[in-house]
Amino acid sequence: MKEIIAMHGWAGDSKQWSNWIDYFQCCDWEWHTAERGYKNISPHKPRWKINVNQSTFTRVAICHSLGSHLIDKHVLSSATHVVLINSFSRFIPSGKQNRAVKMALDRMLDTINTPNESSMIKKFHIKALKPNDNNLGSKELDFRDISDSGRVKLKNDLKLLMNSDSLPAGLNSNSKVLVINSEKDYILASQTKEKLTEDLKHYLETSPTIINAKEEGHFISKVKNIKKIKHWLESEHAKNMV
Repeated sequence: MKEIIAMHGWAGDSKQWSNWIDYFQCCDWEWHTAERGYKNISPHKPRWKINVNQSTFTRVAICHSLGSHLIDKHVLSSATHVVLINSFSRFIPSGKQNRAVKMALDRMLDTINTPNESSMIKKFHIKALKPNDNNLGSKELDFRDISDSGRVKLKNDLKLLMNSDSLPAGLNSNSKVLVINSEKDYILASQTKEKLTEDLKHYLETSPTIINAKEEGHFISKVKNIKKIKHWLESEHAKNMV
């Protein structure tokens, strides 16, 4: 059996996986989507249906950006495979980009729960979707329906991002990890990506596989890149069955 639990990142929601779900479910993957609940969508923390003691089964955690730090640590610890999409261990780089990134995040934090909140998140999404924002609809950018509890999570999760300084809690050193780095990511600093790779190589029993996604921004939207991820997972699942 092949099972996936996917976790979105900051200011995202579970709907971002809609095209992924159709693509994977048609190939016998059981897909579960976690939901943080920033907007008026009920929060959801799925658990594995597969018995975690069944070593021949494949349990995959797919995490986008901050999603690797938001996903249930018990889910992450029992995942056989982890896909980190434009993720990080430390978000704020320690090098020359440190001050600029920190100032930008401080401004975003101060804007939450103000009249400029929706505009700020819209700008963040536009930046995250570049260079593939041609088909962006108004619904994806509409953050006027953030719930009161969701607003608290937005603020707390942004602080979590700002204070991040290590690999996600619960990550199993025995898991096989695929790192996806987009070549045109306008959210993550290059040093942030390098730090994640360095930390993973020191922590994991098996070095991570790195894929550079061409013509992609912070969000992965091109089918050819989703296919690369699926191909890697299918190959890993085949190894599990031997």
